[in-house]
Amino acid sequence: MAAASSKDSKESNVTPISEARPRSKKLLLFIVAGLLLCAGGAGGAWWLMQSQPPTQQAAKPQPPAPPVFFDLDTFTVNLAGDRILQTTISLQVGKTADTDQLKLYLPQVKSRLLLLLSAKTADQLQTPGGKESLAGEIAATLRKPYEKNLTPPSISGVFLTSFVIQ
Repeated sequence: MAAASSKDSKESNVTPISEARPRSKKLLLFIVAGLLLCAGGAGGAWWLMQSQPPTQQAAKPQPPAPPVFFDLDTFTVNLAGDRILQTTISLQVGKTADTDQLKLYLPQVKSRLLLLLSAKTADQLQTPGGKESLAGEIAATLRKPYEKNLTPPSISGVFLTSFVIQ
């Protein structure tokens, strides 16, 4: 009996090869399935990245168009009272067609500005707020149409580049 018990103890500790194979086949099957899933996911991601149009991938914001300025000659006018104003004005316009229109109607532009400037007093124009108000009035005056059925120029900024009151 001792021989039989030692035979039973050896058999209980040792696993037969036929039972080990199905376990390794299942493990191998899980590993292969996992690798296939990873490869499929990576391939799908690559395909999605490549299928986007190139304009979306390389879309960069366009820089704004360069500003267009129209410089007027220096104005020397008598202010309301006994003072004199000497100023130089630059206009920022939307496009070069606006500068062409301002050049074409330059006598009207100058006349409007001279009438506007000569109606001001030195006290009104000496403060920063007075100069800002003047710039707004100049823009409003020059945005008015110069002829019927003519689109007025697009003026987005008025800059007083020189300003002397004597």
